[in-house]
Amino acid sequence: MKRLTRYVTFIYAILMLFSGCDKMEDIHSKYLEGDIIYAPKPLVIQTFAGKSRIGIKYYLINAVNVKQCIVEWDEGAGTQTVDITPKLPLDSIMFEINNLEERSYIFNVYTLDNFDNRSVKEQVTGSAYGAKYVSLLTNRSLIGIDGGGTIDSLTLSWAKAPEGNTGVEIMYNNTNGEPVTKMVMPEDEFTVIRGWESEGQMSIKSFYIPEENAIDTFESASETVSLPMFIEFEGEKIDKTNWEIIDFSTEEPAEGAPNGLASAAIDNDLSTFWHTQWNGGNPGYPHHFVFDMKEVVKINKVETFRRQGDGRGQSEFQIHTSLDGVNFVNQGTFNYDPNVDNMAYNLSNLPMARYVKYVATKGANFFAFLAEIDIYGQVAAKVDRAGWVVTDFSSEEPAEANWSSYDYQGRVVAVLDGILSTFWHSAWADSSPDFPHHFTIDMQKTVRMLAVDCARRQGNGGGHTKFQILTSNDGVNFVDQGAFDFDSQIDDLQMFPLPFLPEARHFKFVALEGPNNFTFLAELNVYGKVLD
Repeated sequence: MKRLTRYVTFIYAILMLFSGCDKMEDIHSKYLEGDIIYAPKPLVIQTFAGKSRIGIKYYLINAVNVKQCIVEWDEGAGTQTVDITPKLPLDSIMFEINNLEERSYIFNVYTLDNFDNRSVKEQVTGSAYGAKYVSLLTNRSLIGIDGGGTIDSLTLSWAKAPEGNTGVEIMYNNTNGEPVTKMVMPEDEFTVIRGWESEGQMSIKSFYIPEENAIDTFESASETVSLPMFIEFEGEKIDKTNWEIIDFSTEEPAEGAPNGLASAAIDNDLSTFWHTQWNGGNPGYPHHFVFDMKEVVKINKVETFRRQGDGRGQSEFQIHTSLDGVNFVNQGTFNYDPNVDNMAYNLSNLPMARYVKYVATKGANFFAFLAEIDIYGQVAAKVDRAGWVVTDFSSEEPAEANWSSYDYQGRVVAVLDGILSTFWHSAWADSSPDFPHHFTIDMQKTVRMLAVDCARRQGNGGGHTKFQILTSNDGVNFVDQGAFDFDSQIDDLQMFPLPFLPEARHFKFVALEGPNNFTFLAELNVYGKVLD
């Protein structure tokens, strides 16, 4: 229908041109006196910008004897003749002028018939583009890359497309090392990619036209960005046998124990449920309970189950996690359909936690209830240090043994003995090296390292305040797993999750800075899963 409408409109325009012929002859009457005859002139001339070229298009009406079209520019210094055989009664003519310098032009266009009669010249302007235009082109801005880690997709966020942009080409390798090409259109604000090569490169190249209806597309210089790591992490349902409720906002024993109690949400029985208070009070949102899993877990998913067959409960909740049961981190707010029996939610940043707080934040009524909550992930078991070997260190201080019953006091092996009163100390007797200080451990087995914990020399706050962990499979080539702030003012073991979940046999502990030039450490443990 649209095509028919355009056709009718076009025919109408041509008929109007025919009806205007008498007036046109009046305008040019002074050229028509005597025996002078003019060939049909070009009508509705258009130009189309290109790369070192310009396209020209026009229409001819009843041009029965016209044989050539002549184009002149630069006051006749440039000229091009095109042989043509127009169709009757109406024809469109399109041709190109090539090898043009990059600039604007004024063209005079006219026709020549078989009797060498010329038409009246028609004037039109056009522009050719080249290296100067290309030098001004920039890539459409990539605002950010979200995802990666354990998320199996990346979301690329784009700034508004610049004027003239017709698209962006991105190229990257998939997990098999094969190249993948995608186009990002000007109206696209986001692009999602999956199956990318972990820590691979992605090239970005933008395409432009200098003018509307240009016949050539120009491209910007390509630029490269790094894609994030992809970590394959498969969690399993964590055993709830030893879990314990340690806190709750309210519960309702009047439901008939075990129903109504917070403990019903972790008893592996979907027929029982926690219910907030309704007997003797009706507190509103939020409602919560906290449970201790009795072991540290790297969490990747939470699954919740409503009170079966009852859709009156909460429609929104939060999950908070903690390693110590005191300091909690909000892992997100999640919508819950109270008419669905169970829903699962991924925790993409893989929090390490021993304690989990479930907080119902919103619902149609004042109360909330929950039949069951399950946690998926990997238990961060403390790796057995038997057989571990110190393979390298920057310095150690044997003189510390002069004040200890342990003859290895001051040496690196003290951080592996399970005794908080022993410690490694950097050298101070014969020399006093400055930061950084380090030691390297061979665990003798490959371990998926989920976290480390470490403790200062007990009762002494003069050691390091920041450290780094590096890992290696061969003991030679090490990968940085991050720098961590260390509280040198507390004796307790402090746990530090490793966000990239490295699989390694060797690791290096590097003390980076502190108030003095020396450092010390009482204990260091690794949490994770032994792979071989």
